[in-house]
Amino acid sequence: MGCWSRSGRCARGRAQPVVSKCDVPVGSVSAKTAVRAAALLAASLALACSAGPGGTGRAPAPPTVAAEAGAPASGAAPLVPVRAAYSSIASNQAPWWVALEAGYFREQGLDVELSHIDAGATLLAALRNGELQIAASGGPALVLGYVQGLETMIVGSTSSTLDAIVFTRPEIQSVDDLRGKSIGVTRLKAITDVAARLGFQRVGLTPDVDVFTRGTGGLAESLAAMETGAVDGASLNAPAVFEARKRGYRELLSVQNLGISFLSSGIGTTKRVIAEQPDVVDRGVRALAQAVNRLLTDREFGIQIFSKYSRSEDRELMAATIDYARPLYQPDLYPAPEAVQAVLDLEEHPAARTTRPEEIIDARFAERLRTSGFLDSLPR
Repeated sequence: MGCWSRSGRCARGRAQPVVSKCDVPVGSVSAKTAVRAAALLAASLALACSAGPGGTGRAPAPPTVAAEAGAPASGAAPLVPVRAAYSSIASNQAPWWVALEAGYFREQGLDVELSHIDAGATLLAALRNGELQIAASGGPALVLGYVQGLETMIVGSTSSTLDAIVFTRPEIQSVDDLRGKSIGVTRLKAITDVAARLGFQRVGLTPDVDVFTRGTGGLAESLAAMETGAVDGASLNAPAVFEARKRGYRELLSVQNLGISFLSSGIGTTKRVIAEQPDVVDRGVRALAQAVNRLLTDREFGIQIFSKYSRSEDRELMAATIDYARPLYQPDLYPAPEAVQAVLDLEEHPAARTTRPEEIIDARFAERLRTSGFLDSLPR
């Protein structure tokens, strides 16, 4: 059955209501089994339970990492209050955590309340209703919002490469052995599902004909389903890939290594915010560019932030996670049209067939990073 949550915690500590809905677990895994497996895996995976499409709906309550930038000096312009959100406990969301914890939002004049809100319908509703001004989201949700008339826009991207590895049970030894088999994904149309489907196509398999994907509700649940035999494999990303390797599952298909262009981690907002508060978008994009640069140049700080938001004290796991994620980060935040077109190609809404990437993208903020010299001024 579905699991519902009506509470969320913003990263600054103020409560903010969110509504999230868990996906239905794979049928052959009982509720008790899934819960028990998820609990056992939580510490090693450094993940919270995924709820709803793309996130858990609840931010962790981790130990404090002091912000490096304090309040503005006396006489400085007051900070602009901004409500923002990240949509999952995953490495591609880390630039938002760093922008908050390292004080880059404040350095850019923004007083950001950063919450964890599920991607998909929950996040789109918050953007539409004005509860959020900017948000981290996979391309599918932002594109869906646009074609549904919600006026969502893509103003940047922290990652435009699909990130997933398909692991299988040991008896499956080749891609051809996947025919007729089921692969667990966090939820249908989530990045793990999209990555698996596009990866299968690249190696000559037709999704939903030769091989099938089944939503499990989260990375831990996908591992649990593979463990019990409810699925034959699982599409995973960091840090779950390290647990899968530790358990001896076969690493059958690395979608990350295929280099498929796809807006996996976008910076989203709405036409209204762009029109009424363009400076908020501009400052937010600058802070996120600083954060990506910090992740690329300060591995130790990245490990601290990953540990905080995943609530993990496993330094080895966190170090492996950041080493896995760093090559995927996009320093210039430019939202590539081909990455958005890949999302449109998979979207089933009829309006997606006649929508061009340029309609959804407002690249002026990322372009300004390039032309202003701001990127060149960042530490190397």
